[in-house]
Order: sequence, then C-alpha cells, then structure tokens
Amino acid sequence: MKVLLSSLAQIALLRKDPSILPASYAWVLMFALAYTAANVLMAWVDNADRIAARTAFDLGLSLAFFWLLLALTRRTHRFPQAISAVFGIYLLLAPLMIGLLLLRGPSKANYGIWVLTTAASTLVMIWYLLAVGHVLRSTLDTGLVTGFAIAVTWAIVTVALAQRLFGAAA
Repeated sequence: MKVLLSSLAQIALLRKDPSILPASYAWVLMFALAYTAANVLMAWVDNADRIAARTAFDLGLSLAFFWLLLALTRRTHRFPQAISAVFGIYLLLAPLMIGLLLLRGPSKANYGIWVLTTAASTLVMIWYLLAVGHVLRSTLDTGLVTGFAIAVTWAIVTVALAQRLFGAAA
C-alpha cells in the first residue's frame, strides 16, 4: 500500500506517469469505491443535498468520460491505469479539501477565513486538474497543455451537467 501511495504522489507531483500503476480492473473497482467514499464525505462536510445521487452521477460521468475519450483515441488498454490515477490523485487531495471545508465552517460568517479557504480550494482544484492533465498527457501521448485543456473541459462539463440536474448549488 505504501508503494501505491508513493506512486500516486509521484503522479500528482507530475514526476511519473500512470504506467507505474497496476493495470487491473480490480484496482479500478477499489479506487472507484474509495473515490465514492471520499466524494460522499466531502459532500456531507459541505452540507450538500442528494449526496447519493450526486456521487453516483459524478462517478458514472467520470468513468464514461475517460472510457469514451480513450475509446475515441484507441487507447482503451490504458483505461485501468488512467482512471486509477485520476481517482487516486483525488483521494490524495480529498483530505486537504475536506480540511479546507471544515475551516470555512458552516456559517461562513468570517469573511477573511472564507476568502482564504476559497482561494486555497481553488489552488487545490487547479493542482488536481493539472495532475489529471498530466495523466491525460501520458495516456493520450499528447502535450501537457492539451491534457490540461481536456481536464478543464471535463470539469466544466461535469459542473454544468450537475447544476442542470441538481440545481445551482451543485
């Protein structure tokens, strides 16, 4: 497990690519379950409603998006490692995001703390998208800018569809 966490950290820091992860659908399942648990916890801390539906939507859309992207580029053999890396990086950053949500607090009464935690959350999201872009760069054999653009597009589409389905608080 320590080697797996170290590998994920190396990917998140843009030092290694997803090829260092096991190419196993059993690991995809494990990462998907852990990703789901982290999503539920983060939504609960953020006082979101319809947590199960939102989490199922996010998981399904993420799996479908990456599978379709790799199918269109004829690289489905890289799916297990790519999606494991994407979910694994999320799992590494989730405790930081949860901590920031807890610091912000439910009342959001302290404007200074709200600004700092929002800025820090934005930086963590940019880091996550950059790491996903790095995964896509190596998975699609393209440049980092292209991978980052695809990651940002995925995030925007996910947020837009979630807002459409679950309302503006998504």
